[in-house]
Amino acid sequence: MDEPPVPPPEDRPLPEPPQPGLASGRGWEPPPRSPMVAAGNPQAGWLVLAGGVLVFVGVFLPWLTYDVGGVTHTTTGSNQWGLLLLGAFATARGLSMVRPARFRFALGTPLIGGVILAVLVASRWSDLHQAVDQATQVGLTASIGIGFWAVVAGTACVLIGGVMGLRRPG
Repeated sequence: MDEPPVPPPEDRPLPEPPQPGLASGRGWEPPPRSPMVAAGNPQAGWLVLAGGVLVFVGVFLPWLTYDVGGVTHTTTGSNQWGLLLLGAFATARGLSMVRPARFRFALGTPLIGGVILAVLVASRWSDLHQAVDQATQVGLTASIGIGFWAVVAGTACVLIGGVMGLRRPG
């Protein structure tokens, strides 16, 4: 079985303790770190960043404006969680494309996010037009607000930046 530990002789010093780490004492050294370089086109990153910000902010701006008895009422797109989430992802991805050494975010690609944004915007387009038509039929003045157009512009920026990001700068 196990024998009790035997203390070292008094005339010999104790060995040095191992240094912290997995490879201590074996001569292994980690590979040298090279500075991180941008994986793509920084101009594409700026477009994706601007598009993401436009989508994110546009959700909170007026989407539908209508007049009732001389009083203007607006509704926002703040219940559009998909647009809000995709705008935040596009903002983070654009920031990681512009400043990769400071901010890393590799979840998804801007092109796929832009396509999903375009599908969501197209579905809201028909809903907004139906709301404008219904308001017009009952004698109200209605129009699509600036928030929706900001989301459309942001979606276009994310799509263009996503396409530009596929090409390497050269």
